Amino acid sequence: MRLIHPIYLDIPMLVSFAAAIEGGLSFGTQLTREESSSTLATAEGGAKFGLSSLFGQFLDLSADIDAKGTHEGMERSVEKSSRSHTEASVAILLYDRLRNDSGYIVDLDILDDAKNVEPGALVELAGTVEKNAIDAMIDYIDAVNILASLGSDEPRNPQGSTSGKRRGSASVRNRQESEGPLEHIRDSLDKDRKRTPISNVLLRCTVPSNVTGVVTLRTENLRDLTLSELHKNSVRVLGKVTRVIDRGEGMSSFENYGMALMQPEKLQTLLRGLCETEEITLDLSEVQVQGPALQILPLMIFV
Repeated sequence: MRLIHPIYLDIPMLVSFAAAIEGGLSFGTQLTREESSSTLATAEGGAKFGLSSLFGQFLDLSADIDAKGTHEGMERSVEKSSRSHTEASVAILLYDRLRNDSGYIVDLDILDDAKNVEPGALVELAGTVEKNAIDAMIDYIDAVNILASLGSDEPRNPQGSTSGKRRGSASVRNRQESEGPLEHIRDSLDKDRKRTPISNVLLRCTVPSNVTGVVTLRTENLRDLTLSELHKNSVRVLGKVTRVIDRGEGMSSFENYGMALMQPEKLQTLLRGLCETEEITLDLSEVQVQGPALQILPLMIFV
């Protein structure tokens, strides 16, 4: 069994798949065992299980032992053990079952495999994740503002005069005025992306090679640091194909945002025109993904 580490999980899809394969799903069970002994009796024991075979492994174990006093040379004890799954342990077991039972996952090794895959297929892709251009631009503007605030700080007046305070207030006011347009752009982009429960990232695939995956993440499944954990890291994505983009075709890398309605060439020029700070490097991804590409609704992203 491969001990994968899920970074992103679609819990409703995960539970549905696991329950469908097993004919039902239990996240926990309780084991009760009773023993008694005396000079005239032998030990007795009993157990009750309510967990399917798939989820009978990798369980957290806690034990509660209740020992009672002796009576006429007899001892009696009751042991209760509770076991339960975590979301990650369910993902590990489900992935193991999907991999070991043929027919569930469509393996894509070459470009032709990706071109021939049908929407709805469950596939596993490997590659490096990149944030879409809008999310990267918001990070860039945040970095510019941080750099500007550090560079414009003035030392305090050693005598604490009111003139020094006035200069400090003017400095803050000037900085706010100079950051105004860029900050306004940042807030508008952030407001636009928060309109939708979906956020796309790009997967530069190594398996299959020369293919781009547009991975559609549900923002409700994202922890605060998930996008930062994913960005520029090599991961594997298991999910359902929702669209196949052939060579010569294209799609927006952030199609659920309002900015995707702009003409791609003009939008690309506009975003690159905002990247004028030499001190900060921005590797801006394309706003329009060209085929061959696959759009994926991920069940899990893991390492």
